Amino acid sequence: MRRLSWLLALWFFSPIAVQADTEPVLLEEPIVIQSNETFNGAGKRFISCERPAFQLEGIGAVLENVEIEQCERTTVPAVLVEGLGHQVIDARIEAAGTGIAVRDSHGVRLIRPNVTGTGRGEGISVHSSEATVIKGAIIDHARDGIYIEDGSGHELVRPLVMNSRYGIHLMFPTDVSITSPILHHNETGAMVMGTERVSIENGQIHDQTGATGMGLMLFEAVETTVRANAIHGNRVGIYAEKSEWTAIHHNGVNGNDIALRLQRATGMTLVGNDLTHNRYPVISFKAADNVIAGNRWGGLTLDLTEDGQSEIPYRADPYLFLLADSYEAFELLYGAPGLTVLERVLRSPDEVTLIDTAPLVTNFKFTWQGTVGATVLSGLLMLLWRFGRKQDDYL
Repeated sequence: MRRLSWLLALWFFSPIAVQADTEPVLLEEPIVIQSNETFNGAGKRFISCERPAFQLEGIGAVLENVEIEQCERTTVPAVLVEGLGHQVIDARIEAAGTGIAVRDSHGVRLIRPNVTGTGRGEGISVHSSEATVIKGAIIDHARDGIYIEDGSGHELVRPLVMNSRYGIHLMFPTDVSITSPILHHNETGAMVMGTERVSIENGQIHDQTGATGMGLMLFEAVETTVRANAIHGNRVGIYAEKSEWTAIHHNGVNGNDIALRLQRATGMTLVGNDLTHNRYPVISFKAADNVIAGNRWGGLTLDLTEDGQSEIPYRADPYLFLLADSYEAFELLYGAPGLTVLERVLRSPDEVTLIDTAPLVTNFKFTWQGTVGATVLSGLLMLLWRFGRKQDDYL
């Protein structure tokens, strides 16, 4: 009797677990995982058509090690998450609709989700939720790789998104941290719209495609921080419009058609960036009250004080770009001497120029490592060789 009581107590206080079978299954209804339940789907493939394959409800449900395939033309999410503190771990999804949808939730964690889509739905969508954590996501061929609307306190760590419309799409959330993103071959790497206090750091954002081809697009974004990213191979590296108090610092923005395109961007800080090897480093329209200093642009520099900053200010004048923007045929003449001279003579209006008062400069110094005696001896040998050659020539 005592042993039976002990076994019943152990069963009562142990976490509830629902174990998947070992064979694939076609689901007609969602598998609902409720508070404190854990579903481990290792070794099983689930197929869902009209409804989600899994639905997490309540508090603290866990879904892990599942493979999900959606039927063609399915529009519902493969995994639907609603509630508090749920976790989805190591889910692999072939999605016709949205891969994972998080709605009206708090503290949800999505760890290493892998979503391959058809371009019709989001890889991961988060609506009206707080403190969502997405770590190690891999998303391919989605409409938007990660879409977040409203809410606050979201954290994205190492997301890899490719072949989608927007790699990351933020609509009106606040306090979002994006760390080490890898975004490539999307129409736009990250679209940040109507946000407050978003940070994008230590990313690889490159080779976006299509007509826009933007690495980062900031629209009506307030207090955005873009730091220590490699942004290259895009049509436009960073585009900011109607955005305020943006901090862009210590990024490498190289090999783009246009490194920075700023339109009515105010209160911006642009410091310590490498903006070399772009067709145009910056195009600026009505951007005012900005702090721009200590960036590397290339071009003519002169460091008299040897402090690493040029005494010659850098003026980013987009004259040729504006000319080609009106008459595309002029693109064929980029680099022609005539247009280069014309650019020096005809300057753009002040409202479309940007001036770095203290650009960075690379100093090259030559130091002789030998002794004075070696120097003198080398000079004598050169003189003897020269006069010796002359005498031979006269013979």
